[in-house]
Amino acid sequence: MTGLVLAGGRSSRFGSDKSRAVLHGGTEDMLLWTVSLLDSLPDTERVAISCRPDQVQKLQSTGIPLIPDEASGDPTPLRGLVAALRTTKDALLVLPCDLPLMRADILSVLLRAREQCLNRNSMPGLLRTTFVHADGHAEPLAAIYEAPALPYLEEALCRGRFGVYGALPAGSSLLVPCPDETAFLNMNTPEERERALSLLKTRAS
Repeated sequence: MTGLVLAGGRSSRFGSDKSRAVLHGGTEDMLLWTVSLLDSLPDTERVAISCRPDQVQKLQSTGIPLIPDEASGDPTPLRGLVAALRTTKDALLVLPCDLPLMRADILSVLLRAREQCLNRNSMPGLLRTTFVHADGHAEPLAAIYEAPALPYLEEALCRGRFGVYGALPAGSSLLVPCPDETAFLNMNTPEERERALSLLKTRAS
């Protein structure tokens, strides 16, 4: 399985590149911290970064494999997923670079649920394993995508339907109850960054 960090957004509401924000101390920014998080999981054999083509030169210094979007147009996670599945031909554990409260034990819940499903063959048409919140909202960008999902994602991209969740057929997603809502606090604005910092300090105390 390949771990894939989604880093192709333009961070327009954040005011600067949020992937380079440092929240956890030390020198690791959110991009490198997320790479390290995925790399710490025993299920991931490699980790790559999904990015826009214009980010490649800047990100080459990380030394981490880069998978630029193949299709032209406004950046969307769907472009990143399509490019990554075409490149790796492997299952992807996908995670955005703006979830500073995510933890390895949370992601392990997702990985175990997928493994059990595959071992039991309880969903022969499984294409995605994703978290679902108590209100029914799913997290398609914190999820596992199987290699056979590629044609469906390609078709959605070709048709200009950029919503990731609806790109796959009904009944092809294993929905895993979210074990901790705070882990999915994303960081789209400076205010959300401050809230994340406050929660990280509380966790450390």
